[in-house]
Amino acid sequence: MLKDAKIRNILHNSLDNVMSNRVIACKTAKEIWDALETQFQCTMAIKKNRRVVLVLKYEQFDAKADASITDIYDRFLTLLNDLSLVRKEYDREESNTKFLRTLSEDWDT
Repeated sequence: MLKDAKIRNILHNSLDNVMSNRVIACKTAKEIWDALETQFQCTMAIKKNRRVVLVLKYEQFDAKADASITDIYDRFLTLLNDLSLVRKEYDREESNTKFLRTLSEDWDT
C-alpha cells in the first residue's frame, strides 16, 4: 500500500491540472495508469486522423482566384506548419513546387 501511495503521488504530481482532474477519482496507481493509457490512445488516434486530414488538405490545396499571393502563401505556410506539428514534413523543393503549381495562370512567367 505504501508503494501504491508513492506511485499515485508521483503520477498526480507529474500531471497537469486537466489530466489530474481526469484521474482524481482513481483509487490505485494501476487505475490511474490505465486511465492515462486509454486517454493517450485516444489522443494518438485523434492525431492520426488529424494527420490524414492535413495531408488531404495539402494534396488538394488550391489558390483562390480572388486571393492575393500573400494570402495564398500564408494559408500554404500555415498548412505546412500544421503538418509539421503532426510530424509530416515535405522537403522544401517539393513544397515550393506544390505552391507554384497551385497559382493561377496569371502568375505563370
